[in-house]
Amino acid sequence: MNMLRLQKSLLLVALLATAVAISSCKKDDDPEPEPTTAIIKGNITLLNTDVWEQYQDSGEVQLTIFPEFSLNPPAGWGPIPDDAFGPGVPGGTFAAGAPSNAQNPLIFEYQANANVGSYELEVDPGTYSALALGFRHDLVTDPSLRTATLGVHWGNPAEVSHGIVIKANIGGNIITLFDEPAPTAITVEAGDEITIDFTADFGIIPQWYRN
Repeated sequence: MNMLRLQKSLLLVALLATAVAISSCKKDDDPEPEPTTAIIKGNITLLNTDVWEQYQDSGEVQLTIFPEFSLNPPAGWGPIPDDAFGPGVPGGTFAAGAPSNAQNPLIFEYQANANVGSYELEVDPGTYSALALGFRHDLVTDPSLRTATLGVHWGNPAEVSHGIVIKANIGGNIITLFDEPAPTAITVEAGDEITIDFTADFGIIPQWYRN
């Protein structure tokens, strides 16, 4: 009887080992799930961070990415013709709509003497009109003035561009207040992982909110 039980026990152990081996093989043979998103990452060179120190309690530094540009309906960041938003309203280059990640922008926390900030964004496949770092002021309620663009990706990572052309009608005369190179659009496919570096300058903050 003891020999019979031993044989049954050995058979059971062998069957369990075989089942585990088969299960393991199936897991090894299973294909990896296809990626459905893309990664955009990189470093942002930060200039004039002494200004950030002065304003750190007045708002947030946010990294945002804008959808593909369109005038109908307004979306993304791009060239706006004169009168597009009403008779006599000057055009320019700026955001026509909210960022794709407006509900969850990547927040940069103030760090003394920091001159580089690293980031990583997970995004859906598609085309994006602008990648921008901005300072969003807590006390400014006008949505067109609330965020000062510190810098955008525009294909030249060593130099800053705020990515905007802003004009104003002053006494019937069109005055250009800012004239900067436009952002560079970004297109990603599922599974992509791309690196984009650019430069941002906090020096624009006092000028922007003065205007």
